[in-house]
Amino acid sequence: MSDFTPSPVRPTPFQYPDDDPRNLPNLNDEEFDSLTAVLKALARGGYPRLDAVPLALNAYNCNKKSDGGEDTEPWAHFHEITVIMPEDARRKVRPEIELDEAILEDLEKPWQSLRSRYVQGEPGNWESQSSEGWAPEPDSARYRFICFIHKHRIDRRMTSQKCVHTISIWDREWDELTWHDTYHINREARRREIKRFWEDVSAPGFIGPADWQREEFMDRIRYRTVYHICERIEDTIRSTVPPRHTLWAAMGAALFHMNNARDTQVSIVPDRLELFGAYAKGLLPRFFVHLLWLCLDARPTWTRRQQERYVRQFRILERLPWLKINARKDLELRSALNVNDDEDDGDGDGDGDDEVGDGDERSRRWESMKNARIYESGDAIFIA
Repeated sequence: MSDFTPSPVRPTPFQYPDDDPRNLPNLNDEEFDSLTAVLKALARGGYPRLDAVPLALNAYNCNKKSDGGEDTEPWAHFHEITVIMPEDARRKVRPEIELDEAILEDLEKPWQSLRSRYVQGEPGNWESQSSEGWAPEPDSARYRFICFIHKHRIDRRMTSQKCVHTISIWDREWDELTWHDTYHINREARRREIKRFWEDVSAPGFIGPADWQREEFMDRIRYRTVYHICERIEDTIRSTVPPRHTLWAAMGAALFHMNNARDTQVSIVPDRLELFGAYAKGLLPRFFVHLLWLCLDARPTWTRRQQERYVRQFRILERLPWLKINARKDLELRSALNVNDDEDDGDGDGDGDDEVGDGDERSRRWESMKNARIYESGDAIFIA
C-alpha cells in the first residue's frame, strides 16, 4: 500500500512551502513589492497600480480555509485587468485572455454545487443546512469565481480622468457571467463595449472555439447596471464623482463575492455607499489588514526593527478614519484570536461580524504572536 499523500490544493499564482500546513505563500520579491504597493496606496487614499490589484485580490484567497473540511471556502481568481476598446474604435488585434494553467485545470474539474446545502421547507421557501458547510470532494473544483476587471475610456468635461472600471464575474454555481457597472454616465455605451469584447475575445479553456459555444456563453451574460448610488452622491455634493473611483467599487464587488462565497445569490451586490466606496469594515479595511499580515508572515526572519520599519510605511492618513478605525478593530480581533488559539487550540470561527461584506468569511489566525505583539504595543505606528 502506497503512503503517498497528494499535495494540498492551494491558491494560485503563489508558491508554498511543502512542510508548512498553513495556507501561507512564499512571496517572491516581485509579489512582495506589488502587495506593498497596494498597501501604500490604501493607506494614502490613492489608486494602486493596476497591475498589482489582481495579484492582491488573489492573495485574499489565502484567507480562506482550504483543508476540505465543512468550513472550506470557495475561491476567486482574478485575471489581469483588461483594456476595453471604445465602441467606435477599429480593433487591430483580437483581445485575448490567457488563464493560468492551474485555473484551466480547475475549470476541467466538476463543481460541487452549494445548493446542495439547501432543503425545501415551507412551500416556496428553502432552508439552509449551513451546519453542514461546504466540503468539496478532493477531485472537485475549488474556484467558484473567475473575475475580470475592465478599464473603459470615458470623456467627461467636468473631470480630467479618462477611465471607468467595471467587473465581470463568472459564477460556476450558476454557469453565468455577471457584469457590474456602477458608474451612471455613458453606461449604455460601456454595455455595448463589453458585449463586443466577450463576442470577440479569444479565451482558450474558458470559452469554447465553436460558434455554438460562443453563442451559449453570450446567452449566459447578465448585465447588472441597477446601481444609482454614484448619481445620488453627485446630486448631494453638487459635483462630479471621479470616474476612476470605480476601481474601488469593482474591488468592493470582488471582496463582497469572496467574503460571501458560500452564498448562492451573492451576485446581487447591494447598491449601497459602503460598497461603492468599499469602505465597509469587511471590505478594504479587512483586505488591508490581511495583506499586511501576509507580507509580515512572508518574511519570518525579519527582526522586530525590520518589521516596525516596514509597517511605518503604511501610516493611514487622518482623512481616512473609516480605514483607520476598522483596521484597528480587525487587528485587535486578530491579536485576541492569536491569544485564544494559543490557549485552546483555535476552536471557534472567530468572526462574528454581520455587516455588509462579511458573510461567512473567517480569519485564518495563522499570524505569529511575534507580529501580534507589534500591534498590541505599537499600533500607533500606522493607525493612531
